[in-house]
Amino acid sequence: MTSSNYKINWDSVNSGGLDLSTSTNYKMRDTIGEQATGYSTSTHYKISAGYRAGDKYYPTLRFNVGTQENFSRTAYTEFSEAGNYVVVTDATYFTADDYVGVVENQGLGQLIAVGKVTSVVGNTVYVDNWDGNQISLSQFPVGGDDYCYRLGGIAANFGALSSSEPKTALTITDVASDAENGYTVNVYDDGDLSNGVSAIRNVSDGAVSLNSEEYGWRVFGSKAVNTGSDLPFQLTDTAIQQSSVEAVDDERSAFVYKIAIEPFTPDGNYTHRVYFTVTANY
Repeated sequence: MTSSNYKINWDSVNSGGLDLSTSTNYKMRDTIGEQATGYSTSTHYKISAGYRAGDKYYPTLRFNVGTQENFSRTAYTEFSEAGNYVVVTDATYFTADDYVGVVENQGLGQLIAVGKVTSVVGNTVYVDNWDGNQISLSQFPVGGDDYCYRLGGIAANFGALSSSEPKTALTITDVASDAENGYTVNVYDDGDLSNGVSAIRNVSDGAVSLNSEEYGWRVFGSKAVNTGSDLPFQLTDTAIQQSSVEAVDDERSAFVYKIAIEPFTPDGNYTHRVYFTVTANY
């Protein structure tokens, strides 16, 4: 129904309700008296029946990012992908609702799993679920280079670099959204990793390698995209996590920074900014 200045897309005769009720923390749109409301679908059609189905849909979108805090590093002795737990040698830094990252064989080829802590019992840290390449992690790690980190930081700190020891850092991205067509997480930077004079070369051959000055990233997870190789940071968006449907549960990816230098790489304090963004898909 239309006139010169107005249009009614949905109209209904009912016995009560209020277009908009609000309080400090809640907002409600309610209607009383309708029948046979709700959503119905078939192969080619979808019916949103009822007056309130015409309300504009505001999808929710929640995004958390956390980077490994090096001071929290602790060795672990057992990992269970099916049981959703890791047994650490010191659980001091882990508590419920923390993000946690498990790293086996720390280095350029490390295996990783990330999750959200649900409880800590003794030295056993339980999570809601693991993501990353958790299926490949050993139940009982060997070699002495296997660690657990709390993922609550805002900076990836490699510490002192050496040509004989490449470094990594782990970040978790966590998305919850009821956007019907999903979401996309992107990463970009503000320029090369630089000390103000010299810059670390961006990886260009798909793999950051020992004794070759290179810097880049790789992402793992069931919702991760652009996986399978080490990629360079860029000034423009690169997708790292994506879904085309509504996220039923929190969805996460494990993002790994990687760096290696050569003996003649100039000294200095190298920095740059990395940005993670999330956008609902419409």
